Amino acid sequence: MSQTTQLVSTLKKCLKAKGMTYQQLARELELSEASVKRLFSEQSFSLKRLEEICNLLDLNFYDLAKLSANAEGEPGALTLDQEIALSENPKLLVYAYLLINGREPAGILRDYNVTEAESLQFLLELDKLKIIELYPDNRVRLLVGKNFVWRKDGPMAKTYENRIRREFMDSTFDQIDERLSFETGKLSEGSRSVMLKKIDRLLKEYYELTEIDKALPQERSKNTGLLIAFRPWVFSLFDEYRLKPGSSASKSPA
Repeated sequence: MSQTTQLVSTLKKCLKAKGMTYQQLARELELSEASVKRLFSEQSFSLKRLEEICNLLDLNFYDLAKLSANAEGEPGALTLDQEIALSENPKLLVYAYLLINGREPAGILRDYNVTEAESLQFLLELDKLKIIELYPDNRVRLLVGKNFVWRKDGPMAKTYENRIRREFMDSTFDQIDERLSFETGKLSEGSRSVMLKKIDRLLKEYYELTEIDKALPQERSKNTGLLIAFRPWVFSLFDEYRLKPGSSASKSPA
C-alpha cells in the first residue's frame, strides 16, 4: 500500500470514528457530496483541503501521519519475559503503559510520582526488554504495537485481572457517560454469529477512537474502560432444578 493510500485510508477511519459522513463533511467544507467522494476516490487532496478536514477532526498533519504510520492489523502480544518484568514491577508497568499510549518521558515526570533517576532507569530497562528503543535526550521509539493484548492466564492476567474487574465493576453506573445492562434471551446460531460480528466491530471502532484521540491535549480526554461479555449461558439455579435425561420428577401423594 502506498503512503498516500495509507494516509487516505487513515483519514477515512478518522471520519468514521468521529461519526462524520461524507454528506456532513461536504456541508462543513461547502462542497457537494459528490466532490468530497471524488476527493477520496482520486486521493486528490490539496494541502489546504487536507488541513481543513484535519481541523474538523481535531487533528493536525503530524497526528494524521503518526496514526497512518502506526496503523496495525490484529493485536499482538508481549513476550513472556516482557510480561513477567512488567507484572513484577508495578511502577515500571505504569511507566510503560503511559509511554505506549503516547506520553513523553517529560510529561510523565511532570504528572506522576516518578523521579528523573527512576525515569532513566525505567527507560533503560524497557530498552533492554525491547519494548522501546532508547535514543539520546530520552527520545523513544516503540517496539511493541499499541493494541497488544495480555496473554490469557499469563503473568499480567494472574496478577491484575481480578483486581481490575473488581475495581471496574465497583460503580453504580448511573452517570451520563456510563452504561451497564444485562439482558438474556434465546438466539439462533445465525443470530449469535451476527452478535459476535457486531461486538468485534465495536471493539475495532473503540480502538480506532482511542488512537485518534491520543492526538488531543490531555485535558480534553478521559481514561475509559470498555467491558463486553457475550456467550451461551443459563443461570446455574435453573440447572439445579432441571430434570436430567431419563429421570422423572417425584410427586408427593395428594
